Amino acid sequence: MNISANQARILISTIAAGALPAETAKEILAELVKHPESNAITIAKTFGCPKIIRNLTIATKDKLAANSSGNLEEKNNQIIYQGQIIGRTQILYKSPLPGELQAKLAIETAIDRFLEYLQKLLYIVVLDESDRHVRVFIPVTKEPANFSKLWKQFLEEVAFSAYGNTIHKLPGLVQTFIVMLNAVTLSGRGFSTLDVPILTQEQANVLAAWYYAVIRDVRKRQEKRQQDIEALKRQLENPELTDKDRKSKAKELQDKEAMQEKEAKKYTEYFQKAFTKSLEEQNAAWQELSVIQEELANSGLAKTEQRKLQKQQDKLSSKLVFLQEFIQQKLKLIQEAEGDPFKFVQLDEKQNPDIFKQIVAIAKNFDKRATDQINSTRGDIFTQCVTEMYRLLELKPTQFEPTPEPLLTEKFVMPEMRSPGDDSKEFCYSCGVALDPKTARWQVLRFMFERPSQRRQSSSGEGRPHICSSCSALAFASPLKVTEESIIIQLDSANKDASELKIKDYIRMLASKEIHLSAGKYLILASDRTSGGELASQKLGKIQYAIAKVASIFPLEVLTDFNFYLVIQGTQPITLASRHLIFVKGLMDCYKQSTVISGKDINITLGDAVRYMQQDLPFLADYTLAKSSNFCTDLHLEKVREMYWKKIHKDVELKGDSMDSDNQLPKRARLYRDVAALTGLTYAFAQSLESTAKGLMKAEDAEREVSKLIEKVDDAISFSYYATLGDQKKTSVQARLYHYPDCDFIYSQTRELLNQLAIPDREKKDDQGKLYLQLYADDVTRAYQHFATSKDYAQEKDWKELTYNLKLSLYTRFPELVRKLKSTSEKN
Repeated sequence: MNISANQARILISTIAAGALPAETAKEILAELVKHPESNAITIAKTFGCPKIIRNLTIATKDKLAANSSGNLEEKNNQIIYQGQIIGRTQILYKSPLPGELQAKLAIETAIDRFLEYLQKLLYIVVLDESDRHVRVFIPVTKEPANFSKLWKQFLEEVAFSAYGNTIHKLPGLVQTFIVMLNAVTLSGRGFSTLDVPILTQEQANVLAAWYYAVIRDVRKRQEKRQQDIEALKRQLENPELTDKDRKSKAKELQDKEAMQEKEAKKYTEYFQKAFTKSLEEQNAAWQELSVIQEELANSGLAKTEQRKLQKQQDKLSSKLVFLQEFIQQKLKLIQEAEGDPFKFVQLDEKQNPDIFKQIVAIAKNFDKRATDQINSTRGDIFTQCVTEMYRLLELKPTQFEPTPEPLLTEKFVMPEMRSPGDDSKEFCYSCGVALDPKTARWQVLRFMFERPSQRRQSSSGEGRPHICSSCSALAFASPLKVTEESIIIQLDSANKDASELKIKDYIRMLASKEIHLSAGKYLILASDRTSGGELASQKLGKIQYAIAKVASIFPLEVLTDFNFYLVIQGTQPITLASRHLIFVKGLMDCYKQSTVISGKDINITLGDAVRYMQQDLPFLADYTLAKSSNFCTDLHLEKVREMYWKKIHKDVELKGDSMDSDNQLPKRARLYRDVAALTGLTYAFAQSLESTAKGLMKAEDAEREVSKLIEKVDDAISFSYYATLGDQKKTSVQARLYHYPDCDFIYSQTRELLNQLAIPDREKKDDQGKLYLQLYADDVTRAYQHFATSKDYAQEKDWKELTYNLKLSLYTRFPELVRKLKSTSEKN
């Protein structure tokens, strides 16, 4: 009896949770090993439990005898194994997903990460999943699973922590938020500090570290310019400088000194105007508040006076950000730093190393792209970074926002009724949950939506709509951001089997190897650029670029095992057909193609080839690259040609179609098969002619003769007549097609064609034992007659398409002929 993947998941989950005796667990693992269809070892790896993986490996090597079966019984959602309840199944309901792509990705990835957290820490495993629900298995444990509590723990310990759970490879904000900032430019012009809900101290530290890194990089920029100024001064002291060089360097020095003075003045003035002034105002407010509190302590005050003072106290308290002790200390430091913001931060760091220790360590993870996301060239935004850094460092736990509501619930939550329209503060613009218009605070930022400024239908103008704190916080923690340079790829398993379990690990591995972002089943590829900044995805087209990029970075087995989709705003995911990806990969590897050529130019020719493949015109795609490339590896490409044939044949079956159908895909498949068969038939004669001609004439003349023969493939008689040059005595027209690796596919198709034509006994072996097909001119004639009378090529248009593709296919077998001419029409 077979053991399904879900049965294996349940059994491994139970063993990992320690719900079974050690001896029973050992027997179960031995039984699982006997059933490769269960994919036990692959499933065990997803639990992050090395002990089970080790025991499975030992059972595999030692071939331990299994004394138990994998039979499971389900009764009232309880799972029973050998009379013992080992756990239960539970359905968890998902909240409706937002319509906006970036917000939708944030919710989807949060759910996916939470499910991974449940599996690795509590061994709760997913059995089934849809857009609206998740069915999980919960092993028997001492404490029942409280999903609301677990959700909160996940947010605090993983999603909104700095480093996540490193033991179980669950990423925190350093691996999601910071990596995203380092990889993707969200706004070319930069933006200000973020107004987002703060849920944990570690989240506050990460944001504070970002602002610290901005201050650090601005200071370094100033210091670098000062070093350049000193270097120029030393160069000007050189008496051997020519007048021209002296004048040039003097002008450069003057410009740099002017800029240095301007920048120093800008940052100092804004720092004093905003930060210093704010501290002074708050210090005065604290003093005023102290006076009011003394007055309120007077028991003889009238009630009206008490209410008046109470209002004044509340108003003053709402303005306070920092404690009075903090303010007084910082004002003193500002005086010591003479109003210089950079000296101020450095002095404070020396005096309070414990406060800065964590954010300095985190700040090392931010690179230049991350700090450039904030427009720190503006003095006001730079000062906001200083203010926000200190505000975040001084936050108390009571000031943190409540954690978002669970995205998975044990009971289905009906959407709330609300007023019509899309311009209101009464509901979240992202998920639709009800908001209190009096307290609605959070508005859409670039971190949440691709385009935060929205023109709502029921609004008179454009603006940033309000959203709930949950959507705002979860969008902040999501590494997936939609930009003009991002290509979002979704993966799922083609066979819903073991490969499904490999998706996360493979994507994570790829993201760490390349500069890509990943979360769950999504991967964001940053578009390649030219040295001039031109995006390849814009010039080639997003779909065409996605096909080329995916084909270039994934191995063939992954392109075969997974389904790939391009996710674009406002549309359903676009399928990137596996057969197209496989063939494009073969072409790119064979002809050494990339989307950007030497960092300078977008590879438009590659884009054309991809478009031909989207129409299932592989011979035209092959020819397009062959004529513009100086490199070719036929052996690899021949394997890909055969893989393409198998995939297109399978795709016809998956669509519920037959190979004899008149629909587009079966017709393309038959054309590919027939051209391949004719290629093998005619290629043998072209090779024979080439071999003979090179012994009779110059190499250039021999190539010309081969080209002339290829040009005659539209007529069997003309082709056979011209092919007589391949026989030195010109008494017969015959050739051999050897079964070499670089023509394996066309060999098999030609052999199949001969069988269809009832031409027997043509496969032979030579003296060295090598297989070959013995071919004659009459075979060419019979094959042409066979195709000319078939329904596919009875029309002149279809016949021309067949012979045109045959001509292209033959030319790609002689790439040196293709590169000398721009097109086949220029040949004589």
